[in-house]
Amino acid sequence: MSGPASLARRLARPEILALPPTDTAAAAAAGGAPIGRSIKLDANENPFAPLVGGGLAASVNRYPEPQPAALRQRLADLYGCAPTQLWATRGSDDAIDLLIRTFCRPGEDSIVIVEPTFTAYAQFARLQGAKVVAARLTEDLQFDCDAVIAACAEARPKLLFLCTPNNPTGTPVEPAEVRRIAAALPDTLVIADEAYIEFSDTPSMVAEVGGNLVVLRTLSKAYGLAGARVGCLIADPEIIEVASRASPPYPLPSLSVAATLDALAAERMPLHTERIARLVADRDMLAERLRAVAEIRSIRTGGNFLFLEVADPAGLAQRLASAGIRLRFRPNAAPGGVRVTVGTEMENAAMLAVFGLAEAVRPSRRAEIVRDTKETRIAVAVDLDRTEPRRIDTGIGFYDHMLDQVAAHGGFALTLACSGDLEIDPHHSIEDIALALGAALKVALGDKRGIGRFGFALPMDEVRAEVLIDLSGRPFSKFEGSFDTPDVGGLPTQMVPHIFRSLADSMGAAIHVKVEGDNDHHKVEGCFKAFGRALRMGLAIEGRGDALPSTKGVL
Repeated sequence: MSGPASLARRLARPEILALPPTDTAAAAAAGGAPIGRSIKLDANENPFAPLVGGGLAASVNRYPEPQPAALRQRLADLYGCAPTQLWATRGSDDAIDLLIRTFCRPGEDSIVIVEPTFTAYAQFARLQGAKVVAARLTEDLQFDCDAVIAACAEARPKLLFLCTPNNPTGTPVEPAEVRRIAAALPDTLVIADEAYIEFSDTPSMVAEVGGNLVVLRTLSKAYGLAGARVGCLIADPEIIEVASRASPPYPLPSLSVAATLDALAAERMPLHTERIARLVADRDMLAERLRAVAEIRSIRTGGNFLFLEVADPAGLAQRLASAGIRLRFRPNAAPGGVRVTVGTEMENAAMLAVFGLAEAVRPSRRAEIVRDTKETRIAVAVDLDRTEPRRIDTGIGFYDHMLDQVAAHGGFALTLACSGDLEIDPHHSIEDIALALGAALKVALGDKRGIGRFGFALPMDEVRAEVLIDLSGRPFSKFEGSFDTPDVGGLPTQMVPHIFRSLADSMGAAIHVKVEGDNDHHKVEGCFKAFGRALRMGLAIEGRGDALPSTKGVL
């Protein structure tokens, strides 16, 4: 009697048997850490936690909409297209599969790819039984427009996939070249896969979608939603309509839809912008540092990753395994090819140490807080060791100005946005913002080693403002002063003492404020400026930078 394996082989499609077998050990490693607390810099994930709140599982007892209208509209707004031009998919992988299943007949039609590139294009084509024709980048991994057009003229493919910037090499495909190719191949769908476009200087092609030009986008990379599996296909509405016929009836889980709408809420977007800029800056810093390493023959950048060519990949793999760090080796892309995802500061430092670039790195004094209530939705990020960016949008202009004064005089970066019930009263927004900011400062301070702890008085015209602060871990607030006017610039003056009390409570700090003078505008501004200066003194790293400023041994 034949066993299960032979039965499976008799029944399987020949196209499946022609594919290489899955390496289950490699698949397991790709899906989880091979050892505890491994550093994963191999999958081009965003290293920051998703900006989503709680309560996402409330509706899982119901099937989701086949194409959730709110999600489709939000993605269309994000990418700058009409909802009728967009089909939401399970990441851009699903969009690739959907296009191939829709337009390629098994054994008859073909696709063209430009190697080395994302392996899913060829994988999905072979699963469908479509032919795969490969053009190539040049020897120095540059895009060759003429070679691609020539390969397509001979193969007459249904689909051409252009990954821009390319995975794994980071090679961009300039919009002018995409336009030229689309014009030269009117009977081929030219698909610009822009999975990493947010990290690139190359403009997106979404605004030019139409005819035979198609764009793919994903939320996995720039927006930290790789596990939610949300992407989209953007094309002429007729292409969307035809491709939708091959789509599963419920392609996106309701949890993923909810998480996406939460993460892409208006108050979250400034933090996404700051994160993307930070990853690009860290990528460029890593490239500069690694150029001094003799074993690295070349370095290319493009997405949220580096592509290295190393002299001894086997030796590097052994050192990485010893350090518990995972990179993606791509020998088919280039001899000694290695793709390195940009991680957190500590992860990047650990990776650099493997290349002999070890240095003492202080834990990042950075924090992000997402605080959602029925009255307010707030996202705030602080970095105590950087002075920029400072982007603040509370919905109350004068409050924005005051918080900017705190960050500027405090010497730290602050990104904060709030959507609140200002149509009722500013009270909830003012209080909740102070609580969220204080909580972020508390998290960013960590164990408080090396800080000055205490801090400040300043004159402002006729006003004298004094703020004394102790980052002790013990909340206490005292405010001495009064105001004659009910508000300054839309900020109720009765809320000023309350702001400092909320900061004290959520920071775990003693804050004493004393202000005297004639002009209420100057008095309010003096309080916030003095608080920023007090924070600067308290947050500053002093002496050795590791001493705890307490005789108790704990703060």
